[in-house]
Amino acid sequence: MSLAPCTALIDVDPRAPVTARVDALMATLAAATQADYIGEPVTQLAHGLQAAARAQATGDEALTLAALLHDVGHLADPSAPDMQGLGAVNHEGIGQAVLDRLGFAPAVGRLVESHVAAKRYLARRAAYDGKLSEASRQTLALQGGPMTDAEAAAFEADPLHRQMLRLRGFDEAAKIPGADVPGLDHWRPIIEAHLRAQEAATVVAPLTTPLTPAQLAAWRRDALLVLPGALAGDALRTLHTWIEELQGWPETPGRWMKYFERGTEARQLCRVEDFVPYHAGLAQLLCGDALMARLGELMGEPACLFKEKINYKLPGGAGFTAHQDAPAFDTFGHRYHITVLIAVDPQTRANGGLEFSDPVAEGELLPQRPGGAVAEATEAALPWRPLDLPAGSVAFFDSYIPHRSGTNASDQPRRGLYVTYNRAADGDRRADYFADKRATFPPEIEREPGVDYLARAGRYNVGNPIR
Repeated sequence: MSLAPCTALIDVDPRAPVTARVDALMATLAAATQADYIGEPVTQLAHGLQAAARAQATGDEALTLAALLHDVGHLADPSAPDMQGLGAVNHEGIGQAVLDRLGFAPAVGRLVESHVAAKRYLARRAAYDGKLSEASRQTLALQGGPMTDAEAAAFEADPLHRQMLRLRGFDEAAKIPGADVPGLDHWRPIIEAHLRAQEAATVVAPLTTPLTPAQLAAWRRDALLVLPGALAGDALRTLHTWIEELQGWPETPGRWMKYFERGTEARQLCRVEDFVPYHAGLAQLLCGDALMARLGELMGEPACLFKEKINYKLPGGAGFTAHQDAPAFDTFGHRYHITVLIAVDPQTRANGGLEFSDPVAEGELLPQRPGGAVAEATEAALPWRPLDLPAGSVAFFDSYIPHRSGTNASDQPRRGLYVTYNRAADGDRRADYFADKRATFPPEIEREPGVDYLARAGRYNVGNPIR
């Protein structure tokens, strides 16, 4: 069996961004464009593309991706032992390991791992054995031959066994020279969307547990609820990757909004806003059923996304003046909001973590200084308590509780998602909010020369160190 040179896909870092993992997979598959497929009349890549085209008609995503990638084990590990010129030994197991490592849903790897077993199961029937190509007949002998009765019973008991048999059928039928099927480029966005959905599911999972009566009582008392370290392990690593991706996105007029620190010589990023439409993983985390259910428990009614931002607070980043959020959120007549803070990094006094005062009744605004922050005398009279949080913590607070933060005096960033929700009954005004903000206080890339945007920022720059 002659294969084109391939990327060592088995060694791809599972923590790499989705785009990097997809790049590695696409390069490996593209290397099979001219690769012989163990004596069959099609190339390795053509075989996978034909199998996937047949499977896609079923509407089963896991089955379709497994059909496309069922033989990736032949290409993924150049050091794998050769099966007498008929491909890699245990290519089905290698394929499952690779796909699991890349972040595919477990069912995809499990189906890939099963396609040899399905052949052995079907080979118990003489009629099937007679339909096998000479190459498949040779590999069958090397892979253990027809199943025993005990092996067949175990195969039939597998919940996926019907999909396994369908995959085998697509495999056998995908050997037609010159078949007109979608090319490799067709599959890239499908694979990327699948991997992003798997990432998002990992991050969302810790938020699927309902709040306890004690937590709900704490919320009613404090207008603040903390779930310390809720996101950990793979969930937190994925969140870090997402936040770093957004940090690297270029300033682009009319899309996500990047704001920078005031009073710094270097142009230091302060915040990114309006990113949900452009990042599938964060959209699923922030707008998905799990977080919306928790917000519904706190509001006592369904919630609706109002706005989203990431405060990066890089080393030396300035603090945020004491303020209530409510004066900045009244653009469309809304009276009440809940903000969710997801701590990407540890939040401490040293790096400018949040401090909260006592809760304030809904509708009550404290005396304000010009610009909307809490009046200095009022701030001085309030009790302030630091909220030290480990990375991955999730905190909920309402739009009336006063809060502030200090300068990041550490040498590490203090990044946090701040995502605000209103009562769904008050209407979905997210698009209106960002349209109005973009017109009033746009990101620098959209500003006109000579306009004093700080002077007209109003509610859109309350307590912020943004220039």
